[in-house]
Amino acid sequence: RSIIQNPSHFCNHLRQAACFRCLHRYSEAARSAMVAQCLYVLAQGAGLETSDLLQLYWQAMTQEALSGEVSFSVLYTPFEKEDKTDKIKEANKIFAEKHSDYMQHIFTDPHGIHLLPEKAESHPGQQYLLTLGFRNKEIGKTVEKFVTRKLPVFPGVPSCL
Repeated sequence: RSIIQNPSHFCNHLRQAACFRCLHRYSEAARSAMVAQCLYVLAQGAGLETSDLLQLYWQAMTQEALSGEVSFSVLYTPFEKEDKTDKIKEANKIFAEKHSDYMQHIFTDPHGIHLLPEKAESHPGQQYLLTLGFRNKEIGKTVEKFVTRKLPVFPGVPSCL
């Protein structure tokens, strides 16, 4: 109600952010805190520390929203030049055993040329199958469609792959 009465005052948006935070609606809290900071800066807020605090607040809410919203999980399976179909079936089975919360849609990238993330221990040159499991079937199908679709080839233009 206070935002409707005075939408240009940053405190009203900050109150809304605090309410959303209490309701565990962190992405909406982050948005409201970002609006509050923008309004504070646009109103030529005198305290630079206040602007910094507002920025820290919305960054914390964004981080909280991201950590709470995990819609997929990942599994890397070592891969060598064997029969891909058997390895893909095995990777899907292992994924189903380890990540039962992400069973709405399971997809293993058939290319099999992935490397582990930077901080993970791996053997030089080892390739991995990347298996993704999704909580939302539609998101999983969309990702699979984009990963597996064939890209158009334009004559005379060198391929990036």
